[in-house]
Amino acid sequence: MLATVAGNTLGNLLLLVCFPSLIYAGYQIARHRRSFHEIRGRAGLRVGEPRYLLYCLVASGAVVLLLLIWPPSPDTFGREGSAQRPFVGAGLNTTTLLAALLYGVIQTGFSEEFLFRGLVAGSLSRRMPAVWANGVQAVIFLLPHLAILAIMPEAWPVLFLVLAGALFTGWVRIESGSILGPWMLHATANVTTALLVATQ
Repeated sequence: MLATVAGNTLGNLLLLVCFPSLIYAGYQIARHRRSFHEIRGRAGLRVGEPRYLLYCLVASGAVVLLLLIWPPSPDTFGREGSAQRPFVGAGLNTTTLLAALLYGVIQTGFSEEFLFRGLVAGSLSRRMPAVWANGVQAVIFLLPHLAILAIMPEAWPVLFLVLAGALFTGWVRIESGSILGPWMLHATANVTTALLVATQ
């Protein structure tokens, strides 16, 4: 399980972080002569205003509570093609915990927040009104998640949660200038989901 998650994490880092970073940084340096410090800030890699971290901390607690009340079904989330499949029946142990942290914090949390909130939402918010930028980035984030319908069509209500989460984290990113809060919320949701699937 840990080897599978580690391989998937490496793939996500290359596809969603490394390649986009090189392209983005190359463009910013060649076109605008920006420093790496400026590029890092424009990508949301900074702390931002602390109150937005607090908002995300509260939202993270709400997500954990919601998942504990309505836990994900291993029968549904354990299907072939599901990101949580490696966790089905793994139980709660050190390996499972490490795999869940790797999956939630790095593979999905950081990789997806860096690309969708850091680069996409950040770039859009500098080119259009914040409300439009947030809506567009949320729809862009939702599109690859439509694959859920092919794997577990009965879990379609999850897409509304994905969209709501994207709108909230997009708003936080645009207002705070940081992906730190969105990353924390995204990681909390995915680590909790993986551990619940493993322990049911």
